[in-house]
Amino acid sequence: MKKIIILLLSFIILCSLAACGQQNSVAENTAEATAPETTAAEPTTSAELEETIRSHDFEGVIYAVRDGKVIAAYADGKLESGEDITIDASMPIGSVSKQFCAAAVMLLQDQGKLSVNDKLDKYYPDYPESGRITLHDLLSMRSGIPELTEESGADVTLEHTEEENLSAIKQWVFSQKLTFEPGSTFAYANINYLLLSDIVSQVSGERYIDFLRDSFFTPLGMIHTGSIIELADDPAWAQGAVYNQVDAQPGLTNGCGDIISNAADITLWLNALSDGRAVSAESYNAMTAEHSSGEGYGYGMYTDIDGGVGHYGAIGIYSAFDYIDTDKNFTLFAVSNTIYPPEINGLAEDLLTDLME
Repeated sequence: MKKIIILLLSFIILCSLAACGQQNSVAENTAEATAPETTAAEPTTSAELEETIRSHDFEGVIYAVRDGKVIAAYADGKLESGEDITIDASMPIGSVSKQFCAAAVMLLQDQGKLSVNDKLDKYYPDYPESGRITLHDLLSMRSGIPELTEESGADVTLEHTEEENLSAIKQWVFSQKLTFEPGSTFAYANINYLLLSDIVSQVSGERYIDFLRDSFFTPLGMIHTGSIIELADDPAWAQGAVYNQVDAQPGLTNGCGDIISNAADITLWLNALSDGRAVSAESYNAMTAEHSSGEGYGYGMYTDIDGGVGHYGAIGIYSAFDYIDTDKNFTLFAVSNTIYPPEINGLAEDLLTDLME
């Protein structure tokens, strides 16, 4: 139990540092039963960009597209499996996962199955504080629900099922007092999105990851994307990548840090999210609107990053960043298994400076 609590704390601390804070097989759940092929990175980085990358001691993938043309493609380093990282390599993206959860909620609202104004008593009638909190509060990090800590006492283990771990987490959360009046202030907490993923499952009648796959991954052709839990034990998938440095207990990262993806899929995702193919234009506008003055946070997206929107992520040894500026028709994705989590912020800033001049 002590080990699991330490792992819990590790996940929370990493997500905080990077402003993200961060078992069905793929063959059983998608039309792709075999691993997608990978290709070596093309030398499309400039000397200036190479210098920026080296200054951050970066190993991983950087991929930028403007007006439909790849303007930077960089890959270097080794996967946990020992294989070379290529442009197509899939890695955990930490709290970049939150935008998928937010989009799932907004899609269900588009379908008339829920509302961001719903109070939690609709989904958790036994939670004493549920009548004071809305889905909007969860989405915008304004719920006041305390984050899981070492003192949580939640019986979350690798041996338990996703359902058992989620039940233990909710049991602890629902016994706690709020840390502030819902809607009164902003406090980044992964628990908000873990609960949202559970609500998506309740409303859709599917496992959370299955809903993402059916609604987003498969329709958009995101064949390199899935959840940590289902892919960690599938060494044939994504270059034989393994994720031993994540230590994700089933259910613990749902909605807040559970996704593994790659550059091509994240680029597909950002474009589909912003052009009305993933959610409605109204929903995308809600995701990218600032809901806490001065905090620059919408629904699963930071809203004031150099004229665009995106998110940072960290989990285990992995750090990630995604970004889109629709006015400039520009997307950027970076993921690493070596860079220290706070460094992803500085790298992202320097990359945007170099690439958007």
